[in-house]
Amino acid sequence: MRMPNLSLPPPAAAAPLDEGQALGVWRLEKPLPDGEQAHAGQWYSAHHGRAAEQKAAVLVLDRSDQGAGVMLRYADQAGDLASLQHPHIAVPSDSGVTPDAHPYLIIEGSHGEPLLPQLHQLSLRQRIELLVQLCEALRSAHQQGWLLAELDPAMIWLDADGNVRLMGLGLARIPDPTDPFDRGLSLGAAPAFTAPERRDGAPPSLASEVYGLGAFARVLICGWEDTPRGLAPMRGSSADQWPRLSERLQLQLDALLRATMAEAPELRTRGAESLADELREWLGQAPKRSALAGRTRAARDQLPWWKRWLRPQSP
Repeated sequence: MRMPNLSLPPPAAAAPLDEGQALGVWRLEKPLPDGEQAHAGQWYSAHHGRAAEQKAAVLVLDRSDQGAGVMLRYADQAGDLASLQHPHIAVPSDSGVTPDAHPYLIIEGSHGEPLLPQLHQLSLRQRIELLVQLCEALRSAHQQGWLLAELDPAMIWLDADGNVRLMGLGLARIPDPTDPFDRGLSLGAAPAFTAPERRDGAPPSLASEVYGLGAFARVLICGWEDTPRGLAPMRGSSADQWPRLSERLQLQLDALLRATMAEAPELRTRGAESLADELREWLGQAPKRSALAGRTRAARDQLPWWKRWLRPQSP
C-alpha cells in the first residue's frame, strides 16, 4: 500500500497579527512585549467576540518543533491542569491554529502584562516581594503535585494589582525518580535557566526548579542581557545594580543567589519553599512556617516522596 504524500507547513516565526483578528471566539487587541528578543512566540491581549468584558491572553507560537512540543504537552495535560488552583497561577483553557498554521494557546482572564518590560518601575524590595509570591505559588503547586519544569521569564507577568502571575505553560507533573519510565513532560527551559543536570538529560525536579528560580531572581536583582539563545541573567553582585545597599545585606543577598544556582543539586537551596522563607527573612519579615513543619517522622514517611524531599530528614 502506498502512503499518501503529506505536506506540512515549513517552520516560521509567528508573523504579527492585526487588531481584531479572530481566533475562534476571541478577538485580538494588541501585542504585548515580553522583554525578550529571542522567544517562542508572541503574546496578545484579547476579548471574547460576544462579550467584550471577558478578557484573555493569547500566545501565538512560532511554527517550530518547540511550538509543536508545547501544543502536544498541553493536549496531554489539559485535563489535569484545569484542576490546578492558585490565584497567582494561570493555565491555558483552549488552543487552536491561526489561518497561517501557527498554533496558539488561550489563557482566559485578566492577567496583566509580562513583568520584564515593567521592571524598571519597581524597587528592589518590590522585586523580591514578587519572587516570594512566585515561590509561594509554587509551594501550592507542589502540594497539588506540580512543579515548574521550565522557567521562561516571558511567562512571569505582573497583574493590575501589582501581584505576580505565573502563566503556567512550563508546569509539569512532578516525576517520580524511583520510576525509570517517569521522565516528566518537559520541553526544555530557556538555556540560561536550565540546571546542569537537566542539560545532561535528567528529568525535571524540585532542585532543577530552584536553579531556574535562582536564575530568574538574578534577572530581577542583577539585570540581564539578550543573547542569540535568549535572555541570560548577569552574574555580578547585587551591589552593581543597588550600590546603596548595605554591605551586610548585599553579602546576604549574594550568598542567597549563589545557593540557588549551585552546580550540584544537593548543594542548592532546598526547594521554592525554603527560598521563599529566606527571601522573606532577608526582607525582615517573619518566615512562614513550612507546611511540613512539626510532623513526626512516621507522619512524614507516609507523605509522597516529593513532599518528603522538601525537608531534610531529622536525625
